[in-house]
Amino acid sequence: MSDDSSKKPFWRRLKGKQKSLNKPPKNFGGPVKVIATTVLIFIVSQLVAALLVGITVGIAHPGTEVHVLDGSTPLEFVYVLIAEAIAVSMVWLALRGRGLGLASIGLGRAPAWKDIKKGLLGFGAFYVVLIIVVMVITALIPALNTDQKQDVGFQALNTSLDQVLAFVALVILPPLGEEVLVRGYLYSGLRSRLKFLPALLATSLIFGAAHLQFGDGAPLLWAAALDTFLLSVVLVYLREKTGALYAGMLIHMLNNLIAFGVHFK
Repeated sequence: MSDDSSKKPFWRRLKGKQKSLNKPPKNFGGPVKVIATTVLIFIVSQLVAALLVGITVGIAHPGTEVHVLDGSTPLEFVYVLIAEAIAVSMVWLALRGRGLGLASIGLGRAPAWKDIKKGLLGFGAFYVVLIIVVMVITALIPALNTDQKQDVGFQALNTSLDQVLAFVALVILPPLGEEVLVRGYLYSGLRSRLKFLPALLATSLIFGAAHLQFGDGAPLLWAAALDTFLLSVVLVYLREKTGALYAGMLIHMLNNLIAFGVHFK
């Protein structure tokens, strides 16, 4: 009998041996290694992207002191694009180094209509939960500032091109890159050694903490951390139940779309 594996669709060949997220491979390593690798990928992707943009600006404007990202929408777009591309590439390399395929992080099949349906339902559920939780917390902690604005990097959008670039950089690219890194690599790696609830909580706490915006001298964005923690809980739940990242990517994009509209209204 001839081997016709080469005739299988691309997504079927990527799927590999993993049948279900309930039996994930152990090749990721322990939880500490998975978390450390995730943090390293995030830091390296940001630093390398900033370095490449800075070098480009230095070549284009030799001898001038220019903060490479201040006020330039095209440069901000390039920075986000490079950072997300590096993060996804590093996840792929980390998987290859451990003999894993894309199926191990929820990319083992093509998107389906059920992902859209579950994504829309999950998006509605997220906002119901968010409203209830915010109401309870603000009642318990009246001093909590829920009107803090997150620094998204982009300033005034003066042209139609600025609006398109900012939209892609804020609404499209981060949900793709962050879902691959966080709900893909981080959660899958933790889930390979931990039960569902501990893996969900650890993933969501790390994701929420990443949105506190440390180091800029401004007050920590507790409201943004709460929002992203709850968002991650929903995204991890769908990652577990669907075995894929697509419903989560849709919810993440819709959430960023609303934030984009509010921020640039």
